[in-house]
Amino acid sequence: MIECRSLGARQGSFRLDAVSFAIPTGQYGVVIGPAGSGKTTLLEVISGVVSATSGSCWLNERDCTALPPEARGLGLVYQHAFLFPHLSVAQNIAYGAASSELAEEVARRFGTDALTSRPVRALSGGERQLVALARAFARRPSVLLLDEPFSSLDPRRRTIVRREVRALHRAWGLTTLQVTHDFTEAGLLGDVAVLLDGGRALQSGPPEDVFRRPASPYIAEFLGAENVLAGTVRVLDDKAPDWLAGESATLAHGYRAIEFTAGPLTLYTVGDFPVGDGYAVIRAEEIVLSLEAPTGSARNHFRGVVSELATLGALTRVTVEIAGVPLVASLTTRSAKELAFRPGMVVTASFKAMAVHLC
Repeated sequence: MIECRSLGARQGSFRLDAVSFAIPTGQYGVVIGPAGSGKTTLLEVISGVVSATSGSCWLNERDCTALPPEARGLGLVYQHAFLFPHLSVAQNIAYGAASSELAEEVARRFGTDALTSRPVRALSGGERQLVALARAFARRPSVLLLDEPFSSLDPRRRTIVRREVRALHRAWGLTTLQVTHDFTEAGLLGDVAVLLDGGRALQSGPPEDVFRRPASPYIAEFLGAENVLAGTVRVLDDKAPDWLAGESATLAHGYRAIEFTAGPLTLYTVGDFPVGDGYAVIRAEEIVLSLEAPTGSARNHFRGVVSELATLGALTRVTVEIAGVPLVASLTTRSAKELAFRPGMVVTASFKAMAVHLC
């Protein structure tokens, strides 16, 4: 278990300010955030390399805030590896290893067994990261902290090593916290995601919740949501279009039919959000484009004009101007070609009420 309770620290002029979150025992946490948000500092405070100035850090239900790094029972892998330059690869991996057999096993699993006789200064950046990972796992810590551990690996090796790290994490029941800039990686690896910015934890929870239900428009835009609209919320209790006649809002367990007005657009959604100003977030993959008016169950339909197409490999993003408001939809490049989308074409953009997230 890793738990930060209002954790604070100072590094020069930078402050880590009242950071609180928890990674349950045996789960994989990921920390995401822009450059300079304090991600590495957070790992250093948890590991004891940097002293906390306020709050507390608990590891495996033990308050470790005042303990030195060597007494915390964890492993730490920095982005730049920081190997011992005077030792060989084999000696680096064996340093602090739980046993020689375990050192040999993790060297084999990470593919560093072929490098064991080489000096550290002869390694590439990616090879250094592999050795640093093998060294950390050879200690068999109960808590593992990883700071961008795959950043220097090529895409194929990155996929293989990421899978190996996740496999060892599960097999050994480790509690892991990894810093990453890769949102896909965060979704693949993480059980818990922590969004850090300006030294503060803005949101934490399962990655799918953080990405699908961001707590603010800033978080939505940072996480790559293509459509973030400012507008006004109105509850439709008087019309109740999304439940049977005679039902009351109390029977919907707090979920209410909502009308959201953003300039010339009126969207319909279902949720529990206060009346007044707010933001609507619609992910591009939730929007379906068609040449004719759709016949499905989607509550929101808008006719507009294609203004831009951007193709990146198997995906194409289509921007549709609707009464001067751009909406971005994401679809397969094959579908875009089959429908022959082009600038100036009139299309229908549709999405379900449940695709609209209010914040």
